[in-house]
Amino acid sequence: MTIQGPLPGGGPIFWRCLVDKKGMGATFAGYTIGGLLPIYKLFADGVPAWTVVSIRIISAFLFVFLLLNLMNKMRNVRTLWQNPRQRHTVILAGIVLGLNWTLYLYAIGEGYIVESSLGYYINPLVSVLFGLIFFRERLTRAQIVAICFAVVGVSVLTFGYGQFPFIAFLLAISFAFYGVLKKKAAAEPLSGLFLETLVTMPFAVFALAMTPEDMTALSAGPLIAITMLGVATAFQLMLFGYGMPRIPFVYVGILQYIAPTLTLFLGIFLFNDVFTEVHLIAFLFIWAGVAVFTVSGIRGARMVTGKVS
Repeated sequence: MTIQGPLPGGGPIFWRCLVDKKGMGATFAGYTIGGLLPIYKLFADGVPAWTVVSIRIISAFLFVFLLLNLMNKMRNVRTLWQNPRQRHTVILAGIVLGLNWTLYLYAIGEGYIVESSLGYYINPLVSVLFGLIFFRERLTRAQIVAICFAVVGVSVLTFGYGQFPFIAFLLAISFAFYGVLKKKAAAEPLSGLFLETLVTMPFAVFALAMTPEDMTALSAGPLIAITMLGVATAFQLMLFGYGMPRIPFVYVGILQYIAPTLTLFLGIFLFNDVFTEVHLIAFLFIWAGVAVFTVSGIRGARMVTGKVS
């Protein structure tokens, strides 16, 4: 059955039963890849975060550059560069993304895998707040309740350990702000990613040049693992660029919890990260917020469906 009408959050005019299978599959694959990225640590444990993020940026840049040339889409980059508003916004997005990558890899390298997953659980709720701030979107009652659950969960962690989860919050805020900039730029995904990685390339090269011993000390195994991390990251962002515009935004909101859930399981069962009763109580509040957020989104999609049909 084909239904006509605008997608929640934008997208194609025609959609099948609210879901484009290719778009859903691409978005699902993107978040699955994101959740499994910490596996690189099995092959590159002990490599400094700066070295990892530098190689990640360079390999992602080279991969996207190769794809643009193979697909004859370098003209899209020139078009993007000629638009001052888009150019400046994408450049800022690249800097924010580079900072997010650095913090994420530091967290993984130092064993804060569970806390990094907490950051990406909180991220959608921070995105809702940023929608209120930057796009004047209104909060629903369900969103307010979901945010309150998240605040309680973070408070439990803070008072339980006497330390605020800075890594989780900085990851959530930086990635949400990256999303704001991407939305404002409205650039073609592949050319936008090329410019974002191009902006951070000088920092990556400089970091490697300042620590040549870290690079020369790498054996083939860790170097291949980190290089594939960059390729996987670029591929993940490409899948998002393809899939997200093709499915209702509520499904994006649901699917994005795949990544932190996989990361959480990796942290607990593969890397033996600390997960105490305090963590469990805090995550229960976070998951309650996620549940409220998700159910409200599904109901909103059903209301749109009813109006369309």
